[in-house]
Amino acid sequence: MWLAAVVDEEFSYRGVVKLCEGLGGHAAIVAEPTGLRAVIASKGVLRWRIVVYGKAAHSGKPHLGVNAINHMARIVLAIEEDHQRLAARPHPLLGPATANIGVIRGGVQVNFVPDTCAIEIDRRLLPGETATGVLAHYQALLDRLKAEYLSLDVVMEAPMLTDEALETAADSAPAQLASAILREMSLDDTLCGVPFGSDASKLSRRGIPSIVFGPGSIDQAHGAVEFVDLAQVERAVEFYRSFILRFGE
Repeated sequence: MWLAAVVDEEFSYRGVVKLCEGLGGHAAIVAEPTGLRAVIASKGVLRWRIVVYGKAAHSGKPHLGVNAINHMARIVLAIEEDHQRLAARPHPLLGPATANIGVIRGGVQVNFVPDTCAIEIDRRLLPGETATGVLAHYQALLDRLKAEYLSLDVVMEAPMLTDEALETAADSAPAQLASAILREMSLDDTLCGVPFGSDASKLSRRGIPSIVFGPGSIDQAHGAVEFVDLAQVERAVEFYRSFILRFGE
């Protein structure tokens, strides 16, 4: 049995990636605030930039330039319309994939026709989706817009962050044991999914059946006041101890 406290889980998860080099195992539990629920599915994430290039000009003669912000506005509306299709294919534990345009930057000052504009997109992936497939979909959307607006010069940059989703089989040994222990503890034994990511997805890709379990709520994470109820910590210790002693019996 290994206990690993790895670094960089929040950004590019270099710690768990290094840990996974040559790693094998039969089960993994990743401690995250799940409210003492056993999690077998979580969304992945894909983040990247789309950049539009225009042509600078004085605002007194805007026809001499190409307004990158105007073109980006068309792209944003097309992407938002495209995102409506995500609701039609929900995952049974995770719901639909989601996407958010969280950053937009463009222009230098108000009397210039802006020659660049960039957006950053956060796309949450469902099990079965790949970064390559999702990016290809957005590239096809941009190609259609380029065919409609001939002055549109747009580039999708390489992803800033990628992580595939987690989906551990409900009938796997770790999931079944976790559910049984929770039932014995008079806790909710229903295997569930969460919208946030964790190191479990990287361990799962190494072929290690992984679950996520821990005290506290994700609602208290990354806030001004973070806390975990001590009574839940004690119940979590009870769960971890029982799982370690019984797994592989």
